[in-house]
Amino acid sequence: MGTAESTHITLLLRLRDRSDSMGWAEFDERYGELLYRYARGRGAKHETAEDVVQEVTMYLFKAMEGFEYDARKGRFRSYLRSAVVHALGRRAVKEAKQPAPLDPHAFDFIRAEKESSADAKWEREWQMHRLRWALKSVADEFEEKTLKAFEVHALGGLSVEDTAKQVGISTSSVYQAKSRVLKRVKAKLDSIDPDADV
Repeated sequence: MGTAESTHITLLLRLRDRSDSMGWAEFDERYGELLYRYARGRGAKHETAEDVVQEVTMYLFKAMEGFEYDARKGRFRSYLRSAVVHALGRRAVKEAKQPAPLDPHAFDFIRAEKESSADAKWEREWQMHRLRWALKSVADEFEEKTLKAFEVHALGGLSVEDTAKQVGISTSSVYQAKSRVLKRVKAKLDSIDPDADV
């Protein structure tokens, strides 16, 4: 099963095997940029954000042995957000007594979900992460100019007219590109992860 096709649940189950280097590489590919961007959005410098990504991955690596996924306890995305917040907290408080690493077995997913949904930066970053992931997984279904028009107009916020000039297509082609790519991205997200927990 390829990276774009595996669900987060399948990936989580694979991560229980610490020797599954392909699974850990997929975790990094799928979530590394999200964790980095969120840490930066909370004020971390580049180096600190990179360290936070490594720290979150390391603690997850230690905690995954014997992990059992239970959707009733909450979403994995809430765990990831809290893991970044805790990692940033440990870095900010450079004192002898630091918070314990986040353990998915003892983690309060329900409370974290409430905190997560109240965090506008995390929600925005999460939705952009999902969009980038889905776009990457369907990219080879579109011509280069179609994708460029979508990225420049829909993601970059450039006007239809300016996008048409920049990409070298008509304004109607910009509208069509946006519509076609959005439709395909939404279908991809719905088919792979209807619960929005990519």
